[in-house]
Order: sequence, then C-alpha cells, then structure tokens
Amino acid sequence: MLKPKKELIGLNIYETDLYPKKWDMKLDCNENYIGPSTAVLNAIKNLEPEQISHYPYYGILYDVLAHNFEVASSNIALTNGADEALSAVINTYISKDDAILTVKPSFAMPGIYAQTTGAKYIEIPYKTKWVYPFEEIIKSVSDEVKMILITTPNNPTGDIVPLEQIVELLEKFPDKAVVIDETYSSFAGISNICLTEKYNNAIVIKSFSKDYGLAGLRFGCIVSDKNNIDNIKRVLSPYNVNSVVVKAGVAALNDENYLNMIRNEVTRSKMLLSEELINLGFKPYLSHANFLLVDFGGKCGLIYEKLKSNNIIVKSFAKNETLKNCLRITVPTFSAVQRIINLIKSRDTLVFDMDGVLVDVSSSYYEAIKHTYKHFTGKELSSEDINNAKKLGGLNNDWDLTRHLIQQYGFKFSYDDIVNVFQKHYWDDGEGSINNENLLIDATILEDLSKKYNLAVFTGRPREEAYYTLNKFGISKYFQKIVTMTDLPSDKQKPNCEGLRLIKKDLITDEIIYFGDTVDDAKCAVSFGAYGVGVLPPNDKSRELIKLLYDSGAKVVISSINDVYDVLEKKADERVPN
Repeated sequence: MLKPKKELIGLNIYETDLYPKKWDMKLDCNENYIGPSTAVLNAIKNLEPEQISHYPYYGILYDVLAHNFEVASSNIALTNGADEALSAVINTYISKDDAILTVKPSFAMPGIYAQTTGAKYIEIPYKTKWVYPFEEIIKSVSDEVKMILITTPNNPTGDIVPLEQIVELLEKFPDKAVVIDETYSSFAGISNICLTEKYNNAIVIKSFSKDYGLAGLRFGCIVSDKNNIDNIKRVLSPYNVNSVVVKAGVAALNDENYLNMIRNEVTRSKMLLSEELINLGFKPYLSHANFLLVDFGGKCGLIYEKLKSNNIIVKSFAKNETLKNCLRITVPTFSAVQRIINLIKSRDTLVFDMDGVLVDVSSSYYEAIKHTYKHFTGKELSSEDINNAKKLGGLNNDWDLTRHLIQQYGFKFSYDDIVNVFQKHYWDDGEGSINNENLLIDATILEDLSKKYNLAVFTGRPREEAYYTLNKFGISKYFQKIVTMTDLPSDKQKPNCEGLRLIKKDLITDEIIYFGDTVDDAKCAVSFGAYGVGVLPPNDKSRELIKLLYDSGAKVVISSINDVYDVLEKKADERVPN
C-alpha cells in the first residue's frame, strides 16, 4: 500500500456534502443568500462554444480587476477561490522549519495547508471577545515565524483588525509575509489592497464568493508586489481558473448596482437580526461580515435543532470549547430574518403525559399489571380495580401501583421481583405487550401544533420504553424535550414537578400547559404553576375521575387529547382583556 508523506498522516480531510439538501434557508457557509446578479447569469448563458473548448484567456478579467483595485494587472494572480490563494501563498513562502502565526478561532483551511508543509501553525487565542490580540501577536513573533496571517473581518467572529495595527506589523516585521485575507471585506467597507503598493511584504487575498455570490464558481485572487506575484505564480497551475469564471467575473465586477444592493440588504437584515436576538436575551457579537456569531448560552443546541427541524441550517460549534454555545448565522434577506426570529421567539409549551394521553395502554400496561398481579396472588384483577387505585394518587409509577394492589390483600413480595415479572410481560426487550399500544392523538395535530407551540413529553416511563413507542408511531420528531422516569432521581418523580422544571429550563417558553390523565399529573401542574388539563383515558370516562381531576387542580378536563384545540381556544379567550 502506498503511503503519503508523513505530514499528511493523521490529517483530517475537510469533508464537503456530495449532494445538495433542500433547505428552506442554507445559512451555514456564509454564502450569498440572494445569489449572483442577473448580469452574471446572462453572461454564463451567452458563453461561446470556443470559450468551453479552448483554454481560457485572462486579459479582460485582469483589466477589470486592476481597474477596480487601482493596481497594475501584474500585481494580481487569479486563483480558484480564496482557498487556493491561501494554499499557494503558504506553499510559496513556508517550509518545513517555518511557522505561521494567526488567531484562534479563525478559518480552518490555512492550518491544514500549514500541516501539509510540515510547518508549525501557532494560534493565539483572543484575550477579549472579539478584539484582535495585537500585543499577544507582537510578542509571539519569533525567528521561526515567517508569516503572520490576518483574516479581516475574521470568520467566525466577525471582528476587523484596525488598519494601524496591520501597518505596524508590516513595518515592524519587514522580513515576514503579512497575509491579509479579505474574503468578507466588502461588507465592512474596507480594503487593505492600498498597503501592497507601499509594503512589499503585504499580500492580500480576495474572494468573490460571499459578496458577488460566486461561491460555486470558485473565484478568488491575490494582490501583492509584482515580485511576490511572480513567485506565487510558480506554484499555481497555468490554467487554474476556468472560462466560465472569466466571463462571470467580468460581468459581476462591472455590476456595481448589484454589489451596493447586496451590501445594503445585508446591513439592514443584520441590524434587524441582531436587535431581535438582543431583545430575546441572547448575545450577538458585532460583525463586519455577512454573518452573525451569536451566543445562545444553554439554549444553543435547542435553537440549532429547532431551526433545523424547520428546514433552516446554521453553523454549529458544538465540538469547539470556545464557541460551544454559539451559532454562526449567515445573514439572509429582511423577510427571512423575520421568519427566523418568529421560530426562536418564546411561545407556550404543551407538555403531554404519555400513558392514557398520547398512547392507549389498556392492552399493554393494564395487561402487564393484571398479569403480574395474578402471577403473585393467583387472583384476577379488573381494569376498574386499576382505575380506582390510580385515583388514589401517589401511584403514578405502574410498578408502584402493581405492588400496592398486591399488598392490598396482604401479599408481600420483593419489589424487584414484581418489577421483573412486570417488565418481562410489558417490555421483554421490545417483544412484550408494549406492542399492543395504539396512538390516541392524530399525528397531524402534533405536526400542526409544533408550528405554533413548543411540544414536550413528561412521562413516568423509563427512557428506552418511552422512545421506543414515540419512534414506533413516528412522533418523537415533534417534541423538543422528552423527560422520562430515567431522567429524574427517585425522589423527584411525579407528582413532584422537577420534570416540568427541566422542560422549562431547556425551552424558550412563556407558559406551560400540561396534559395528564391522573390525579398526580394535575397536582404536578398545580405545584409548578402550569395550566393543568385533565385528559380522560380510554378506559375511564367516569364522572368520578372528572371530579377528582378538577379537585386536584385541573383547569379544564377533556374527553380526548384530540380535543386539544378546545383547550387552546379557551386559553386564548382567557387572555383577551374585557
């Protein structure tokens, strides 16, 4: 087996998606949300056959770039995106015993390119979020450092490096390559290209992916002293940029109105997104780019999943200790921002008990109780006996209920033995009477409710059994939080309200409306200050249970969970002032 050079061993591959996913909003890669200008699309449509069959000519593109940047065309090298530009510059100036100095966090690819050369990649962490650690950078420059890499605005933080600090680095270290990645500079209204005329150690990298919407064409360039450009071209392939890029690039650069429109829309939308997130109690950091880095605290994972479940993808940093509570959101259009905010905004949470509310357990749990009772007593047990015991309260756990019924007639057996017999009948590693259960709620109701409310489950079932049933009926996807018996200590089970506390802690919510079928559920709701709704289970629609639920604190009692809309309408009416 062939082995690569040692610098590549253990190096992670930067994986990319092979096929497109149909996101409503793709906001994870900082791409231009609006897309390229009409001029670009028309230019591509009007390609001549020879522009495809012949190698490309770059003269016109060089001329347009030189005019826009106010430099000579000999100061420019075309590249296949900013990625190739970074790779080429590193391969031109960095050798095995050298080092590159930059900040952390920042764009990942330069570190990978450095590792392929065997060079050191020194990352200086931010001392203050997110202020360029200029003094620390100065102190870290050593003889082995041959390159100082600056990304301004930086990704993912969005901060910019002040011009005077870049100038000081250029002047203080004239023998070091100061590489300035300006991928997002159009949104900041800045450029450091002017520095390349005065300082021959300044190398500026440009990308046209974000501002001009050409990410799919991979168009970038390098601007620097002519001698630097000549050296870098020795590393680049002769026809590294294709004819489509040439045609599209010229059209894009000549469409000044489009670029102004993009800048204005991003500025307007970013301001709205930032203001709304602050109002919701989150911390968006000041960004000079087309994205916002937002600290969502402990609700970061919840919001990521909430957006994803609504077909919106943003960038998560769950594995990055510094950014683990942050999401990076590409700024979309003004109207799209409003949709994002509406999804994140606080809303009422509907919490459902499972047994007797979402799921009919008359042929599963009830049968397991009867089976276990008969196993230990030799006697038959009726559903009415079980219902009467449930009405006593304090027996929310069916293992406890079964033991109570057995002990009621003077029988005493080990609790573990009772649980084992019960579980063998009910669970049996997914082969037991759990498979006799039926869904009580119409799944389309859950789908509809999930668009307007947070949905959660608070159940006395063990976690494995709860997820088994929810997944079996295909409804687990509708719940943003599921609290089971396994998630709570033994002294915090219902009617203790710890489960509701955990739900409120992890969701952005105003009020909790709790749907349960037992006295313990109603008491739990009262104890927490939730709006308790009694739901009559399939096997007990008695007046006695209705009265008990009301007496235990239920605000309303419904015959079936499918009457949920009646409750929500009643709640809405109660909120309307007289």
